[in-house]
Amino acid sequence: MNAAFFAKSFCFCRSGSLQPACPTPPFQTEVFRQPTQQIALDLIEPEAPTLENFVAGDNAELVAALKSCRAGLGPQFIYIWGPPGSGRTHLLRSLTPFQRWRVPEFDESVCLYTVDNVEQLNEEDLEKLFHLMNAVRSHPSARLVTAGAHSVRELAVREDIRTRLSWGLAYRIDYLPDVLAEGEFVRLAQARGLRISPEFSRWVSEHGPRDMRGLREFLDKIDRRCMQTKKKVSFALLNECLQSFNAERRRYPALTKC
Repeated sequence: MNAAFFAKSFCFCRSGSLQPACPTPPFQTEVFRQPTQQIALDLIEPEAPTLENFVAGDNAELVAALKSCRAGLGPQFIYIWGPPGSGRTHLLRSLTPFQRWRVPEFDESVCLYTVDNVEQLNEEDLEKLFHLMNAVRSHPSARLVTAGAHSVRELAVREDIRTRLSWGLAYRIDYLPDVLAEGEFVRLAQARGLRISPEFSRWVSEHGPRDMRGLREFLDKIDRRCMQTKKKVSFALLNECLQSFNAERRRYPALTKC
């Protein structure tokens, strides 16, 4: 055996026995560390939707009716309609936060049901809604709140569904007035530790989204961007976030129709 090969392949341990030598790598790999992008974490969880944290504005009568409905009082059926982002989903989720199904099955142990975006239901879900409405009507203690983007008359649904949606009260819900929306935006920002000056809030009111859902999504972008850059709110940062927000809404227009 070649002595040089023997010396490279084996080494003596302290006991005197031969052990395979640790292989020498043919080259040493240099590791380059790329800068890790800072991940923005939401330190404050968004508020869960409730009737109490819903800014009613001109919709005070609707909120009062829903509170009665939650208590098992008032009409068995309520239909809410209005543009996307006006608060329909907030109200329904506040009533049934643990409801799992889009159109639930009737259960005698459950007294309150909600069904959102009626105009988007497929035939199977419409059939489920038909049976749910019949079951609710036959149980005086049960309540059902539904919502859609259009009035009952304008809904493109089966006639038997349209008839049942007219069994109770119908309320139109609209966007908040600019003053109330601006105040709510500032309140939500302060809850996250963001300082929004009057000049910034007026800028958002003039250039930002009008609906509260859009304002919350816009605020999420501002919050993340401030944490990523470790900068305070500025007009340049607001404009950057607004451009990103508008680009996403153009890319995913279906999200704005819910």
